[in-house]
Amino acid sequence: MRILLISDHADPLAQIGSKEAGGQNIYVLYLVRFLSQAGVLIDIYTRWDRKNKREIIKINGNLRVIRVKAGPKKYMPRDKFLDVVDEFAGNVLKRIEREDLNYDVIHTNYWFSGLIGLKIKEKIKKPLVHVYHSIGQIRFDSLKKFKLQEGENEFFKKRIIAEKEIARRADGIISTSPVEKVIIEKLFGISDEKIKVITIGVDTRIFRPLKMKKARKILKVENNKKVILYIGRIEWRKGVETLLCAFKEVKKKYRNSILYIIGGGKSVSVKKLEEAECKRLRDMAQDLNIEKDVFFVGSKKQRELYKYFSAADVCAVPSYYEPFGIVPLESMACGTPVVASRTGGLKFSVRYGKTGYLAEPKNCKDLGEKLIMVLENKKDFYRKDCISRVTNNFNWEKIVTQYQDYLNQLILKTK
Repeated sequence: MRILLISDHADPLAQIGSKEAGGQNIYVLYLVRFLSQAGVLIDIYTRWDRKNKREIIKINGNLRVIRVKAGPKKYMPRDKFLDVVDEFAGNVLKRIEREDLNYDVIHTNYWFSGLIGLKIKEKIKKPLVHVYHSIGQIRFDSLKKFKLQEGENEFFKKRIIAEKEIARRADGIISTSPVEKVIIEKLFGISDEKIKVITIGVDTRIFRPLKMKKARKILKVENNKKVILYIGRIEWRKGVETLLCAFKEVKKKYRNSILYIIGGGKSVSVKKLEEAECKRLRDMAQDLNIEKDVFFVGSKKQRELYKYFSAADVCAVPSYYEPFGIVPLESMACGTPVVASRTGGLKFSVRYGKTGYLAEPKNCKDLGEKLIMVLENKKDFYRKDCISRVTNNFNWEKIVTQYQDYLNQLILKTK
């Protein structure tokens, strides 16, 4: 089997935690890594977003990352991606012709990639399977309760139309949770048979439990502290401001609690984009008089994160909207309970009272109370359930087998 995979804005080799680099990048990276190890040939096409990046990187004998010229070779906000869809598709088709590539299936991620994939499908006549990662209508409805950026109304209208078109013309849809499957079926009016639930996984060779004392010794964290951990992008949709307010409530009961915030880019251009939000959050921590116990750690490599998860008492995921959320799974794989927003796929991945709790989005009081509940019960109360939840349901080896079976069936069905 040979897969043409499109991840237009989410380069799987990008620095995770920076602006525009998060869950989708991780999902694509691990999916293709495990598929290629199982013998599947894959070319990932992603936008060439920096001059100093190589055009083609061969990860192993079965896997290549190919950067595609589409727009300027620099960071480009997502609301500009519609302008380069045609150029992206055209350059992929040129490579297919130049290298005489014969793909069996097109795999697209997010709606821009879906539109690109449909254009390529028209030319090479191969089946297309799509993963939404987030759904415009649901995202719009969730975020408008809080705030929408200027110009986003028109952008979401275009997105919603495009996502319906992708649902209609794709040969198959992969949903990452049962919650999302119900939404896709109802929202786009497509057959239940067209949608297959295959969850996101965790690489348990990387995300593994480490004894708390050992992890804290490595990170130089005092053993008498109650550690709350946030890992993710530094942007308003991720709800860090809600977490800061909730942490203020936690401090009233646990004066020895501290908050670690991990995320953000390393490059100068990305840091500049995040500068305003970082300053706003630091100023907020100061206004709440908690700045001495809030640590903005910056970006960390994926392979280092298990130490932070293992050192923490609880991981907070306060997003205002989260289609699935990989961070809760990574945390649970390390035996650390999660308090997440009651939204999207988080309602599926976090088992209430077993692996943590769900709190209402943007509700400081509720989030604070749930964090306190975990701290009162202590980490060991949740540890076993956290690890077994991931082992039984979110294991990449099992997921890749499901993927291969599904794609093989789809290829045979569409011949």
